[in-house]
Amino acid sequence: MDMDRFLLRDRLWILTAPVGVPVYDFDFRRYFDCRTPYEVPSGIPGVARIGAFGDYGTFHQQCAEEGIALVHSPADHERCTFLPLWYPLIETLTPRSRWFPGIPSLPEVEDHFEFPIFIKGARQTSKHRAVASIVRSRAEFEEAAQIFRADPILHWQDFVCRELLDLRPVSGGTEGKIPASFEFRTFWWKGHLVGAGAYWYEADSYSWNNAERADALAVARRAVEALGCAFLVVDVAQTTDGRWIVIECNDGMESGYAAASPFAIWQTIADIEDGVELEP
Repeated sequence: MDMDRFLLRDRLWILTAPVGVPVYDFDFRRYFDCRTPYEVPSGIPGVARIGAFGDYGTFHQQCAEEGIALVHSPADHERCTFLPLWYPLIETLTPRSRWFPGIPSLPEVEDHFEFPIFIKGARQTSKHRAVASIVRSRAEFEEAAQIFRADPILHWQDFVCRELLDLRPVSGGTEGKIPASFEFRTFWWKGHLVGAGAYWYEADSYSWNNAERADALAVARRAVEALGCAFLVVDVAQTTDGRWIVIECNDGMESGYAAASPFAIWQTIADIEDGVELEP
């Protein structure tokens, strides 16, 4: 992997490599004061932006051997990445869920859920494909199960069933993908909100008003406090009855920016590391 390593404003180690996804890649050197010292200074936290980790434990150890302490331990990374670990901490904030080590039988699913349901891997969906995610009948479950078995993203993950709640829709989106909803991606650094934006950036433009933003962030903040991870992404959406729920939690190192501003996110993170007091 062609990985670049540098200090961001002398406050944060960044390890980065392009993955070819516009909403993930960001040219730090173009916008920030960055330098690569010959000797590694101690006591400076590190963040990797190299895409999804294949083996985070090994990568974390390799960074430590080079003197770079990533902000998440392997346990932190798993807690904010895998639904079976973060769900029990925020069960009242997110759709009811159950997971299985393999693909469950229909009777097993129907013991806990009524159709329609939402299915995904314990870590992620398969590129938001609707046919692999939204299941409205027994026949659709069998079709989705076949996709799960063969899909390179899904087949190695635990199988997750979730209650399918009615979310406030937004117009636009991409054909064949999960319908776009009034959902937002929020970025948190050491308990501070550092960025937020519309999740469905491919859909027609949508935004929240001040009251909606305050309510959504209050729910996201509860998840941040419950998980206790340094760099957390919390996706929140509004249901058709006006409630805000957590859709998913993710490690901020692996997450795409969606419609949030990467420049603003990293500027704010650097300010926090510099001791700048943020506005409430």
